[in-house]
Amino acid sequence: MRDTILLFLSRDLCYESNRYFMECLAEAFEHMGYSVEVCDLSLRMEEKLEGLLECQEKYLFAMDFNSLLPRLRLDDGTPYLKAFRVLFFNYLVDHPLYHHVGLKRGFPNYSVICLDTYHRDYIKKYYPDIERVFYLPLGGVQANIKRSFDQKRLELLFLGTYEPEDELYQEILSCPRSRRLEILALIEKMQGNPELTQEAALLEYLLEQGESLDESDFTVRMNGDYLADKYLRNLKRKETALAAAKAGVPFTVVGHGWETVKELERKHITLRKGVGFAASVQIMADAKMLLNTTPGFCGGLHDRVYSAMLNRTLCLTEGSRFARQKLTDGKDAVFYQVGDWDALTEKIVRIHENPAYAKRVAECAFQKSVSADTWQKRAEEVLQFSIY
Repeated sequence: MRDTILLFLSRDLCYESNRYFMECLAEAFEHMGYSVEVCDLSLRMEEKLEGLLECQEKYLFAMDFNSLLPRLRLDDGTPYLKAFRVLFFNYLVDHPLYHHVGLKRGFPNYSVICLDTYHRDYIKKYYPDIERVFYLPLGGVQANIKRSFDQKRLELLFLGTYEPEDELYQEILSCPRSRRLEILALIEKMQGNPELTQEAALLEYLLEQGESLDESDFTVRMNGDYLADKYLRNLKRKETALAAAKAGVPFTVVGHGWETVKELERKHITLRKGVGFAASVQIMADAKMLLNTTPGFCGGLHDRVYSAMLNRTLCLTEGSRFARQKLTDGKDAVFYQVGDWDALTEKIVRIHENPAYAKRVAECAFQKSVSADTWQKRAEEVLQFSIY
């Protein structure tokens, strides 16, 4: 009888976030009465995978984040997911362009979950062998130590790794000429329109060049142009942090790489190295405001937004079309416009000077998210996908 849910850990994501997410999912599934097994493939991978083939009949479904399993093969060359006849969900936490190798062929029981509606639509259009693709945002996480808004010690918090975009720009310049020109053109298009996805920008560029590609060749080009996405997400992080710094509000920045940004060496700014995901949630719960940037998601929200809401922390995030469909500006969150950095600076000052308003927004956000955006709710939705 298939009555056990199998959760894979095939790789470690940034700050080991996937391990924390899996703990949350395991707890949620067990709360619903299911048996859960976690298979950590960091040690004795081949032995564990072979063992699972022998008892696969007991699994209702399996899951992994940014999984390596679609790339793995048995000794005889058989793809592992072809031999493993269990419904398998690969939960992608970034753009599918980074997962081209694992998406370019489908398997009978292979499904993909995306946290962005455009990512979902991209896979449906360009990877026809993937028959089942779903949209589901990551869940928010509540800290173990809960603080009232008035007890929070951090005025403004930014969480995220920074990789110097000038180094990434030099990497782009070292690409072959045709690739370099293409990446620079995509960057220019997406900078001019923050709502433009990279696939839409590439389609525009190809049309201008009089070039047409089939689905397979298009995904290869997208994969090769990954530096456009990487450059823009880091540039946006720096520009957002610098705008916040100008507000003069006590500002805490947590994440690797920020020591390279000399403009942040100011008395009211505290720079801290990156911490594990669980610790970052505790820090977030101690902040009155979280400043969020979204890494290339035009049709989704980062889990930081949901976690801020669940911890009664006011979230300042980009006011994209998608965000405005899901949240109400000034009620559930506060929106800013990417590129209008002076307005962001002024907005931070006004919120800091009006703690009653910030407290009201944070409380409203908590009430909205606690019933809809927990990992318990996400687990329930995954179960629905399993019977789809």
